[in-house]
Amino acid sequence: MRDSSSWYQPLADDLRRVWPAEHAAVRPSLLCQVELGLRLLERLDPDHSAAGVYALLSGYPFAAAMGIAAAPEQQAMLTVARHLLWRLRRGRQWAQALDTYQELPERLRGYRVPAGGGPPRRVEPTVAGDRYALYDQTLSRLPDFDRRALRLAGPGPSRFTDRRRPASVTIPEELCPGPAPGHDLGDIPDATGRPLEVPLAELAETARWMDETEEKQGLRPGSWSQRLQEMRLDAVSPDGLSFLPSPILTLGRLLHLVGMVGSGKSTLMTLIAVWGARKGLRTTLVVGDVAEQLALSALFRDLALPAAPVLGATTREQHAGRLHRRLAARGQSTLLTHDDPGFDYLSTVCVIDALRGLEATDPLRYADAPCTSLHPARSEPAASGGIVLPERYPAGRGPSGPPRPAAAEDRQAPAHGCPIWSACPRHAVDRDLVEALIWVANPASLLQSAVPPHLNPERLRHLELACLRSDIIIVDEVDRVQMQLDTAFAPSATLVARGPESWLDRLHTHKIDELARQGRLQLSERDVQRWAASLEVVTTATNRLYGMLIDNDDLRTWADIEYFSAWTLQEKLLAEWYPLPEIDATPPDGVRADSDVYDAGEEGQAAEHEPDPAATQPWAEHRQAVTKALDKFRDDPLGDNSPYGTDTDDLIRAANDLLHTLNEKGTRSRVRAVLGLLLRHAPILDGSLTQPDPEDGEDGRDNADTWGTEEWYERTATRLEFSLLLAVLHQRLDRITFLWPQVEAALHLDTSENELSHRPPLDYAPLVPEAPMGNVLGFQYLADEPEPGAAADDPRSGTLRFFRCAGVGRELLLNLPSLGADPSAGRPGPHVLLMSGTSWAGTSTRAHVLAPVGAVLKPQEEALEAIGKTSFHTWFLYDGDGSPLVSGHAVCTWSGHVACSRVGMAW
Repeated sequence: MRDSSSWYQPLADDLRRVWPAEHAAVRPSLLCQVELGLRLLERLDPDHSAAGVYALLSGYPFAAAMGIAAAPEQQAMLTVARHLLWRLRRGRQWAQALDTYQELPERLRGYRVPAGGGPPRRVEPTVAGDRYALYDQTLSRLPDFDRRALRLAGPGPSRFTDRRRPASVTIPEELCPGPAPGHDLGDIPDATGRPLEVPLAELAETARWMDETEEKQGLRPGSWSQRLQEMRLDAVSPDGLSFLPSPILTLGRLLHLVGMVGSGKSTLMTLIAVWGARKGLRTTLVVGDVAEQLALSALFRDLALPAAPVLGATTREQHAGRLHRRLAARGQSTLLTHDDPGFDYLSTVCVIDALRGLEATDPLRYADAPCTSLHPARSEPAASGGIVLPERYPAGRGPSGPPRPAAAEDRQAPAHGCPIWSACPRHAVDRDLVEALIWVANPASLLQSAVPPHLNPERLRHLELACLRSDIIIVDEVDRVQMQLDTAFAPSATLVARGPESWLDRLHTHKIDELARQGRLQLSERDVQRWAASLEVVTTATNRLYGMLIDNDDLRTWADIEYFSAWTLQEKLLAEWYPLPEIDATPPDGVRADSDVYDAGEEGQAAEHEPDPAATQPWAEHRQAVTKALDKFRDDPLGDNSPYGTDTDDLIRAANDLLHTLNEKGTRSRVRAVLGLLLRHAPILDGSLTQPDPEDGEDGRDNADTWGTEEWYERTATRLEFSLLLAVLHQRLDRITFLWPQVEAALHLDTSENELSHRPPLDYAPLVPEAPMGNVLGFQYLADEPEPGAAADDPRSGTLRFFRCAGVGRELLLNLPSLGADPSAGRPGPHVLLMSGTSWAGTSTRAHVLAPVGAVLKPQEEALEAIGKTSFHTWFLYDGDGSPLVSGHAVCTWSGHVACSRVGMAW
């Protein structure tokens, strides 16, 4: 993630010296950011309205379509601005920031914006008059990566957390080998910046070398020469109207290659990687899953080529278990025979575990390894104590920045890195990636996993690093990768539905079965208790919400069929009770902050001050008080951290009442009392506002629409109840996903079932355009179609879904060359080859890749003729006991021979 705040610090310091006290609630940084956006607009289109700056930051090519960003330097400015001003890329955020900017004293502002809107006019301010040079310099180059230097603990005693309890370890000095060398981010790949030609003749020589090497080492033959001879390459003609046979595959930033199944795409990918490695080129391969990663990495290692897989840290245990199961399915029933080379990359060993004292009765859990969370016992290290990561590359940039803040469980010292990391078997694959010429990754590992801070102080993901270091990036099955990226930025789950797709019902049933199977012994663990209790609350809240949605048409209409969340419903209530000015009376954005849909991590940057558009209203103070009470309630709807001494306590009691009541009438009266507290200063009831008359042509106003009537109070109470229950559901769903990793083993949960926990890292917020409907988070209720013969007013059930939309994930795929480019540093970005058999499918919105096909890979004519003569049949085979034989099922060798013989006889 790029540093989006350092650029304005000198200017903000100058402004802070003369900043007026009456504007203390506004940070000087807001002025700097707004003026940078206005300067960008001035450079691109000085005649355009200042209100439209947010469109330049959205990630969509509006500027290019208008013809104001056709030059490369203009495109570069837009890229820089998106990195620095991405928090202002929504129209509502930009409008509020611009309004706040215009309220600042003129002597501080460098631009004048017409009151009714229009182009900004630059003036010479009396303070920091040289700011425009700073803005131009800032827009001329990409910001550096955000840096968080990690200090390593020295030898001696340190504390950490094991199963949420304090633990200690003493590290001997001989096990502190010093820091590992990191990635050189200043190194520019050699083959980028110009078209890279890959002659098929050189690939043929590479294939012969691979065959000879495998034969010399007694490896299983890959028949690479034969496989290369069986493929044909056609490239697009110079006029772009046809495809012609070509002896050269030319890579020029982005090339889309298609080929039918069996045409040799995987063979071509492997040969290009080996060809590049023998020439010193760095290649990143993106394949489908971890099993394929391990197989390819083992192949390259057998050929004595420096290669390593890119693996995520959080799922290491699951992948190791799957590899054991695959080997067991092949007949290796005992773990002692499991010696697959893939285990070298899937190590879960923690050296710290072996150094703990006798008080450690249980092995250290994988998730509790203190790789970055050691707290040295002494508050200040001695002269020969803590180790600081040294300079690793000749750019004159040493580690800087303050150490991490002290952890809550140990205030004696800030969190330090483990000094054994550079020799730890668990992190060998991360260290191998530094020198590897071939990276083998999958979409999730590239997207989600971060570069370890032990290697580099820069905060970046492996996808960003791959684009920086690679000469070539090859994406196999690109249509599937595109769908995975779309899902990563817009995950959804069917919480409740009729039938087996109901995630909540499946999870609840699984919990009951697991607890009953072991006599509820799992509940002796606190995390299991909390997780089970959260699931019970979610089930109860869902049932209450379903009852209200099925029974109340008006409530379904008010909640909105498109989507709703506790926050959007709160905004609707506030908009009615404490109206905003007409100019701001727009629907609320889908999310409050980007952290709602992105994973900000523990080092997420703080959000800037967001002005309150109701601050000028007479009832502004009362609205803010109600807003704070509702905000606090949404964060803690069941009062885990209460009391608060505000209306929040009453909201919490009402929510608990709604969940457990058997006296609906009494609960409604108590909710009405809470509603009275929230409305005690509402301008729609105290005479400050007059309700507008119905528009011409409309019938008289319904009593439920008339402020202050009994019917209006009843409907508002129902809406408030629904909002309270939804806040409970949302908060406890978050707790379920948060506690999931801690209870997976005890309750035998499947990691893949934790659908709601997946959020893309905040690092990609400046890189990925917002979803077309805006970034949204919420629930969606879809009523079922009526049963045949049912009356129109008969009750109907429905489907409740939960989703997050954080952007258009496929744009990352199409912009991989730009992701690694930095024109100001002379870095052009990698060559990207996209390959698939089904990625050119114009009628499929999910699979079609929006990049013109530049090459086609085809098998030889003999293979096509053989395919044309092939017929396919379905045969069901059974073992000696009459049980069906299923793919992947562990069968003995004898049964396997019988199955093969039966296939032959059937044919």
